[in-house]
Amino acid sequence: MSATTLFEGYVYPNHEVFWGILIVIYPYFVSIITGMVTIYAIAEFWKKELKDLEKLVVVSSLPFVLSALMPLLLDLGQPQRAFELYVTPNFSSVMAVFGIVYLTELFTLLGEMWFLFRIDIVNRALNERNPVLKLLYRILTLGVYDTSEEARNVDKKVIKILTGIELIAAWCLSYVSFLFGVVKSNPWWNTTILPVSFVFGGLAAGGAMVLLLYIAFTARYGVGRKPEIIATVSNYVFYFLLAAFALETINTILYAYKEDIAWAVIKLASTQLAIPLAIQVIGSLEALLFLRYICYKCRNGSMNTLFVTIAALTILVVVFAMRWNMVIGAQLIDYSLRGFVSYTPPLLGREGLLAALGVLLAPFVMLPIVTYFFPPYEKKVSVKL
Repeated sequence: MSATTLFEGYVYPNHEVFWGILIVIYPYFVSIITGMVTIYAIAEFWKKELKDLEKLVVVSSLPFVLSALMPLLLDLGQPQRAFELYVTPNFSSVMAVFGIVYLTELFTLLGEMWFLFRIDIVNRALNERNPVLKLLYRILTLGVYDTSEEARNVDKKVIKILTGIELIAAWCLSYVSFLFGVVKSNPWWNTTILPVSFVFGGLAAGGAMVLLLYIAFTARYGVGRKPEIIATVSNYVFYFLLAAFALETINTILYAYKEDIAWAVIKLASTQLAIPLAIQVIGSLEALLFLRYICYKCRNGSMNTLFVTIAALTILVVVFAMRWNMVIGAQLIDYSLRGFVSYTPPLLGREGLLAALGVLLAPFVMLPIVTYFFPPYEKKVSVKL
C-alpha cells in the first residue's frame, strides 16, 4: 500500500520508513563483531584448543569494526559533522554513547593486535628486505625489540586485560545498536526478550563468520584444519542460534496466548514480512540440523567442511533477516493498525541497494590488506624434489 491507507472512506496517515537498509546493516555488522569477539574471548580465557584462531579472529575483526561506521555515515544528513560525537560528548545521547563505546572497542582491538603480533612485527622489522615495509614495521615496533620470555609473558597478561575490556565494549556496542532498532518499534519488538534474542543471534552470526574465515584462510595458507576447532566453534554456534530461535518463538507464542495489541501487529505484519520470516524460520532449522547432526556424524573431511560452510552461510542470511524484521518491520505498521507501509529499497542513491552492497563488501575488501601486513598463519610452501 502507499503512504496513506484507505479504510471505509477515511484516509489514515501512515508514517514513512525513515530507516532503510543501511540501518539494517549497522546492527548486522555489530552483531558479527560481538560474536567474533566472544569467540576470541572464549579462546583466550577458556578453550585452549581454539588458540590457533586468535590471530585470525583479531585481524578479521578489524575490517568489520572499521566498516561498522559506514552505514551510519551514509545515513547521516551531515556526515562531515560526525567527528563532533568525539570532541563534544553528550552522555544523554545514544549516538554519543555509541561514539565512546566504538572508540573503546577500536582502540582495545588495535592494542590486542599489537601485543598479539608484536614478536612477528619485531622479526619483520629485523629481517624484512623491502625497505618500505622494513621502515613500516620498525615504526610499528614502537621502539620495543625485547623478545625475551619475560616480555612475552607480559604481552600475554596485557592481552587478557584488553580482551576483557574489548568484550565488555563489544557487548555494549551490541546494546547500542539494539536501541536503534527499538526507537521506532511497535509492540511486537518492544519487549524485554528482544535484547537477549538480539545478542544470541549476533553471537551465532559471529561464530559462523569465524568458521567461514577459518575454512578460507587455512585453504589460502595451506594450513591443516583442526577438526576440534571446527567442532568446538560449531557447537557454540549451535547453542547460540538455538537460544535466539527459541527466545523469538517463545515471545511469539506468549503474544498469541495473550492476544493483545502485539498479536494484532504480528498478524498484520506477517503479510509484509513473509519472506524474511520464512528465511528466519526455515534457515534456522536447516542450520541447526546441519550443525548438530550432519556435521558430527559425517566422517568425510570434505563433506564435513561443505556442511559447515552451508550452515555458516545460512546463519549469516538468517541473522540478516532477523535484523531486517527488527529495523524495517518495526516501521511498517500503521499506528492505527489499519494498514502498513510498503518498503522497497531503491537501486541507486546514498541509501540504495548498490550502496548497501558496497558497505557489505567493504570488510572483505579490507581483509586481504590487513592480512597482508599481519598474516594470521605462516604460509606453507610445498617443495618439489
